[in-house]
Amino acid sequence: MTTLAIPASDRHAVRVFAARLTPEDLKRDKAGLAAELLGDPDLDPAFVELFDLADLSGLGLAGYLSEGLGVPEAVLAADRARLDAVTGPVLILLSKAQHGRAVTLSPDPRLTLVGTYTEDQPPVHFEPLPSAAAQGTLTPNLPPDRTPQRPTSAFLLLGAALVLVALVALWLALG
Repeated sequence: MTTLAIPASDRHAVRVFAARLTPEDLKRDKAGLAAELLGDPDLDPAFVELFDLADLSGLGLAGYLSEGLGVPEAVLAADRARLDAVTGPVLILLSKAQHGRAVTLSPDPRLTLVGTYTEDQPPVHFEPLPSAAAQGTLTPNLPPDRTPQRPTSAFLLLGAALVLVALVALWLALG
């Protein structure tokens, strides 16, 4: 695999790579190593995972994708045997790592794409809010009231204070 083009519209994909890495590689800074392996230093490391499958303690790669990343079982069913056969280090790239931009990755030869899967997106549904304060109807959007406003008492008090200060200043100037 020389390049991997990922469009900006790709929002919920999970790409799984088998990684031929040494134990020393896995001791390095994983964010830096993942950026180096994928050929893109601008990927968000919070959405790139690099680990040895032995760390999953019996869960297996298919189980991790399903339980840990929300990939539906139905999506994994066709590849389950292949996923469970993967051993050693893996790199998992979530679409969110791209920051919503189109990218063309140049994966290191030590990476082999195992598969691309889609995260489960539950349907959005709106239910009424349970609070009694949320019940009822909204008032219609009325045009603003254009009647002239009378000055408030604060403005009247301020005006009177200014007049008083002016009279005191005039009395001092004349006296």
